[in-house]
Amino acid sequence: MPPGACPASVPATSGTGTQMLFNSFEFLFLFLPGVLLAYYLARRHLSHLAALFVLNLASLVFYAWWDVRNLPLLLASVAVNHVVARCMDRWGNQPFLALGIIFNLSLLGFFKYADFLIGNINAATPLDLPLLHVGLPLAISFFSFQQISFLVDIARKKTAPGHIFSHTLFVSFFPHIVAGPLVQHHQIAEQFADAKRKDNLADNLGVGLTIFAIGLAKKVLIAENIEPFASSLFAMAERGGEPGLIAAWIGSIAYALQIFFDFSGYSDMALGLARCLGYRLPVNFNGPYKSASIVEFWRRWHITLSHFLRDHLYIPLGGNRKGETRRSVNLMATMLLGGLWHGAAWTFVIWGGLHGLGLTVNHYWAKWGPKGWFDGRRKVIAIGLTFAFTTIAWVFFRAESWDGAGRILAGMFGFSGLGLEGISSEAIAWLILGLGIVWSLPDTPEIFSDVIDEQTMKDAHIRPKPGYRWRFSPGMAVAAAALLFLSVLNAWKTSEFIYYTF
Repeated sequence: MPPGACPASVPATSGTGTQMLFNSFEFLFLFLPGVLLAYYLARRHLSHLAALFVLNLASLVFYAWWDVRNLPLLLASVAVNHVVARCMDRWGNQPFLALGIIFNLSLLGFFKYADFLIGNINAATPLDLPLLHVGLPLAISFFSFQQISFLVDIARKKTAPGHIFSHTLFVSFFPHIVAGPLVQHHQIAEQFADAKRKDNLADNLGVGLTIFAIGLAKKVLIAENIEPFASSLFAMAERGGEPGLIAAWIGSIAYALQIFFDFSGYSDMALGLARCLGYRLPVNFNGPYKSASIVEFWRRWHITLSHFLRDHLYIPLGGNRKGETRRSVNLMATMLLGGLWHGAAWTFVIWGGLHGLGLTVNHYWAKWGPKGWFDGRRKVIAIGLTFAFTTIAWVFFRAESWDGAGRILAGMFGFSGLGLEGISSEAIAWLILGLGIVWSLPDTPEIFSDVIDEQTMKDAHIRPKPGYRWRFSPGMAVAAAALLFLSVLNAWKTSEFIYYTF
């Protein structure tokens, strides 16, 4: 394993209690109904501020449920950033913006990268510095980035600091705190501040629970059933096994599908839960495996992270304003740091570097390559090549060591034989089903385009699918209820979402 690495497949959180997963019975039958009831009662019979208090309390309970020892850190982050934002609002950005960003990056750096840095120093020098063994607080990668975006929004006059309840809720809102989407303050601040909003309870619950049901089905019915075929390949490679061509590709594609349905499912569930409460979060996925280029892939995969990296790293570095060479350097730097954000391991850095290289080649091809080469029917080839590239890159994202990744890649490129042994018809069937859904059906935002705000549609490059648009109808209600019921029946095997470890 790389020095100081935090394996992609091993939870890095320091939690010791029962996990409050979206697909757990505690969440589905106790927490969620209680929050919905308390929130709407407070909003209708008390006040808007009381309703915000209910959501704040619920979100903090949700976060503390994992490990109450992490709660003071979250609250300290909110308190410090709120004071900094108030100072900026009153006395100007300098030096408060710089101090706030340094504080957030220092917090993230200490908890996530201290042991990684010490391990690499020990490996490169005769020193034998002791590791700190600091547990990784749940969601620190997400709420640290959200705090930075909050301060930048204040500095750019896109929003105001607002009430402390709104700021706390912006950071801790339970639908998105654990694994995103990365919400920027201006995207939701007005919604939290809108005391005059009229709630259509039937509309909120109808749309929200349907989107939630789709996300739960992606996680429970598909990702969980594909996961064993990916895990068996990577575990075998870590033990020293050398998978052949077919086995390596089947296991790697299984992981590509697992992480898609796992993270896309979580993002759908986050959108659905927020909508149940009358709030609209930004879309995070829009059929990324239908992309015909790496540039398009990053417009569709983890959209909110892409926007954050673009707005707060790539553009400040100079973007594409200083020529092709400088753009390539900026792209590579952005994606290397984006890879490191996912985890304290060199495998994540290599994953980010591969995507930086892919984006660079993509831009050069668009400028100097043959025009129209992948248009029309040939677009299928471009989609296939893009999917193959991302699948190869996922090997570094998932592998626990260089050696494990190397054995799988050797198999994928035919250096370990054909590898027909151990291949099951069940694995092939699940891969065909998963790829069929990914490539033939619209993604959730395309189905619910009528209930997504216009700016989000533009940001996520969503094109409505007329034949698949969701409408209120008895048939749709029955279908959503059946999907939710089937998913709940299969939710007895609760496992973390992949992005919970980041």
